[in-house]
Amino acid sequence: MDLDEAFHQLTNELGADLTGNDLVQISGRLGKGTVQRFQFEPAFSMSSWNLVLHDPVELYRPAIPGADNSFGIFFILTPEYCVLKNIGEHRQFNRSGGRSTLLIADSVQADFEITPHHPVQILHMNVTAFWLAQQFQKAGLPLETLWERINGVNVPLILIETCPATLALAVNELFDASIGPEKNIAQLSTMAIALITGFLEKALQHHAREMPGNNDVHFEKIMEAEAILKAHLQKNLPNVGDIAHQVALSESTLKRHFKVIFGKSVYEYYLDKKMQLAKNLLMEKPLSVNEAAEILGYEKVSNFIDIFKKHHGYSPGSIKKRGFTSL
Repeated sequence: MDLDEAFHQLTNELGADLTGNDLVQISGRLGKGTVQRFQFEPAFSMSSWNLVLHDPVELYRPAIPGADNSFGIFFILTPEYCVLKNIGEHRQFNRSGGRSTLLIADSVQADFEITPHHPVQILHMNVTAFWLAQQFQKAGLPLETLWERINGVNVPLILIETCPATLALAVNELFDASIGPEKNIAQLSTMAIALITGFLEKALQHHAREMPGNNDVHFEKIMEAEAILKAHLQKNLPNVGDIAHQVALSESTLKRHFKVIFGKSVYEYYLDKKMQLAKNLLMEKPLSVNEAAEILGYEKVSNFIDIFKKHHGYSPGSIKKRGFTSL
């Protein structure tokens, strides 16, 4: 995506419009949303993906022969809707329901499968080994460990790590800043560098994997709780105590760590996802308000209408007149 040719090809494949040289706007048959590119430095760029597609789509990142010292780094905010299917010859590296961060040498292909009618949110960065070494030196991190890992093996570098709670919050903040109306490029660059160095510092400490800290243990369980919520978007919200029991946490611990990771309570997060699904269903499918309410598990249509209007600021019946506004 750091190459103009590749960015223009993406625009054509999506049937989208290119604004300037760095913003793809999708608003046609395939889907709706944006892909925004930021060129921070010659060896450091980022693209922010925020879209909804109408059909199943496979994103294919081809291998570049010999490009073992340049890398793509992926922070996938919606792993349940953007599934990593292949890295090179290997299949299904991702763990269902859990956020992971990936660093993949550009000499290795990667394939992602996109689920239709759901928001897909990704931060994708392109960097070089020399740039990474510079950042490690500036941060006072063990450069030798990084350099040995990059050059000490005869195969292209691939790193995959579960995203811990602290990095998950930083990923959310960077993504929100990247899609906001006013973008501070210097701030985005600083936030992205902090994410990359934090991820690599964790990934290169292999001995720490065997004894994860409390935050990581809680993060995994919160991701399990999130998966339970998303599995009930077309049903009623389970009792929070029951969810806590399923993921082997106390109710108070679940509530506390869930709020830290997602910035919302369990109910707020569930309602936000449910109302987003309701909006997507009404926009993308020829459904009546009654049909949408039934699909989402509401016994009374009036309750669905009231909640939808309170959440989005307009009634579900007016959504087709408004058209696509945001993800």
